[in-house]
This record gives sequence, C-alpha cells and structure tokens, in this order.
Amino acid sequence: MSKNIKYTIEQTFLELLSHRPISEITIKEITTKSGVNRNTFYYHYKNLADLLESVICKMVDEIIVNQPLSTNNSLEDCFLSAVNFAITNRKIINNIYHSTNRAIFERHLWHICDYSISSFLGSLPNQNTSPVELDVIKDILKFELFGFTIDWINHGMPSGVTEKIHILTANLLPKYPNKGFYGNNQN
Repeated sequence: MSKNIKYTIEQTFLELLSHRPISEITIKEITTKSGVNRNTFYYHYKNLADLLESVICKMVDEIIVNQPLSTNNSLEDCFLSAVNFAITNRKIINNIYHSTNRAIFERHLWHICDYSISSFLGSLPNQNTSPVELDVIKDILKFELFGFTIDWINHGMPSGVTEKIHILTANLLPKYPNKGFYGNNQN
C-alpha cells in the first residue's frame, strides 16, 4: 500500500510539474489532487524538495535501465539516450532545471553522465591505456556530456540536437578503432 501511495503522490507531482514550475506547486495541491492527506505526504517526504529528489532518482533509474550499453553501441547512443529522455519529458525537465532546486537536477545529471561514460569506456577493448589516461579521458567526456546537456537545456532544448551530437561524436572527438570515438592510442 505504501508504494502505491508514493507512486500516486509522485505521479500527481509529475502531472502538475508538466504544466507549471515547481514554485507554483504546493503540497496542499499535491495532496488534494492525489487524494492523500498531508500527514501521509509528510510520512513519505520531508518537503517538496525531498519529493523532487525521489522523482528525479526514479527518472535517472529509468534512463540508466534504458541506456544502450552493449559493446556494439557508440558514445553517440549514450548521448542520444539521455537527450531523447529529456525531449520526451521536456516540460518537466525545464520546470525542474529553471527552479531553485536546480542543484538536485544537476547532481543527478552528473550521475547520468558518469554512468554513461564509465559504462561506454568499460565496454571498449583494452587499448593499452593507463588507468590515469583512462581517468582523464573519462573526465573530459563527462564534462563534455554534462556541459553539452546543460547548455542545450539552458537554451530551451532546441531542435537539431541529434545532428550536433552526431557531429561531436563522429568528427570532433578523436577516433577509437571500431567505436567511432576515444583516445589517441590507435594501432
């Protein structure tokens, strides 16, 4: 029963968030629309920020579960997976990003970037890259993915992002044999 109540509260919050910024959503409105009393809300969440944290965690889990990570996937696929999720949830993402709770969003976006890049690099064949070199490459790619995503969201998630991702991953980054990306230790 408790999971159903949390699910109901979270879905109600997401529905409201898809229409309005967080600053215009109240706990009273969430509890009224979800049919849950305030005490029950506070049993599960400390406040609206705690609810937001829970919702974002579930969104991140969904992205990670759907992340294409087989050895046949490219870095481009990793970028596109997160971008497609954001496009599907455009209004919600914008309302979270442009709120006072933006740090929660950015922390979880960083987690997605770290997971995506780490998983991708872990799927590559060993190219005699030292652990230090690999860490540097991983960090640079995380920074690029994070910065690219933040910039795209900050500019209103304009169309054409998939073409930019293709250009970035296919042409601007060093090539990795058979993967379309990575390092300069080519054989």
